[in-house]
Amino acid sequence: MMLPPSLTSIYLSNFKNLESMFSEGFQDLASLQGLVIRNCPKLTSLPKKDVLLSLGCLYIYRCPLLKEECSSDKGREWSKISHIPLVKIHGKAVIPRESD
Repeated sequence: MMLPPSLTSIYLSNFKNLESMFSEGFQDLASLQGLVIRNCPKLTSLPKKDVLLSLGCLYIYRCPLLKEECSSDKGREWSKISHIPLVKIHGKAVIPRESD
């Protein structure tokens, strides 16, 4: 199933068994500006970086495995999100970096 290209935001919540987000369903979403992912405890990966290019903000809550993968120092997913102007993980801004 393809999502409509005019979609500006997506809120994914409570997918307890979701492990990865495949890029196929996110193709042609040039209008996508916001993505919220909440309470997906098994999620470890995001769609390909080119799918996320239009994002202005990304919020990740209660996704412990994805939190690790999106960390700037060792995460496999960091390169996919490092261009996004505002990224918050578990309420803390990682882009721009929030001082401790």
